[in-house]
Amino acid sequence: MTSVDQGGWTNRKRRLFLPDGRPMAFVDSGGQGPVLLLLHGYSDSSRSFSLLEPHLEGYRLVIPDLPGHGASAADDGLTVADFADDVAAFLAALSIDRCIVVGHSMGAMIGMELSALLGRKIKALVSISGALRPAFPQGDIVTEAVMGFSDPIDPTDPFFNLWHACPHPVDTTFLTFLRHEAAAIPSTIWQGILREFTSLDLTDTAKSISTPVLCIAGSADTLFHARYRNDLTSALSQPQIVLLEGVGHNPHWENPSHVALCIERFARTGTVESSIGDA
Repeated sequence: MTSVDQGGWTNRKRRLFLPDGRPMAFVDSGGQGPVLLLLHGYSDSSRSFSLLEPHLEGYRLVIPDLPGHGASAADDGLTVADFADDVAAFLAALSIDRCIVVGHSMGAMIGMELSALLGRKIKALVSISGALRPAFPQGDIVTEAVMGFSDPIDPTDPFFNLWHACPHPVDTTFLTFLRHEAAAIPSTIWQGILREFTSLDLTDTAKSISTPVLCIAGSADTLFHARYRNDLTSALSQPQIVLLEGVGHNPHWENPSHVALCIERFARTGTVESSIGDA
């Protein structure tokens, strides 16, 4: 297992162009195994999965910067469905006919839309800290902070301490790069996505998914807590469930080796033993 060079992550990115001419940046591990398409969360970038990469060396990891994040350009479409359409075009441009999707938070929502859109082309879906109705309430500290953003966003803003907080220690170099990338996202993107979340409801989408689904979540997730988890797993058809005790919203940062083990087991056998749920 190799260590993660956070300083070199950006230089690893390749770029392709979507049908409308927008650039989409991505990291491709080049592995010889099955393709895992890794979709990051709101305000993150492909770097979100950098800690996971060394634990999944047997797979080809394809990790895009989603539109408006990292080095990928957005247009006026900032809905989860818009992002799913862009990811579908991205897969077609890479001639990837079948893959397993691993999505975190917003990336898990996009993964659900993509599974419904592409059907059998998605072999399986792994949802990490996913939700069906991610609306942030008015007056919430996150809502107030994001809607108050103006450019340029200060990467030292205390908001990012809250936004990236985890119950367990996370590599500080990784978090420093991540917060600078998050601060580089224009305030219009931050606010536009948050507004779209207010009306998003993926219940019918989740019910339509026939591909196998693994739901990974942390019991200490304060963003998408137990109600969100229960709504998601109730809508899906017989999902595999792994609840990591004491872990927060970002299990793949807090315990990447364990999350990778869950993903690998599910990708290989289609099931995850119940004993694997304790971090």
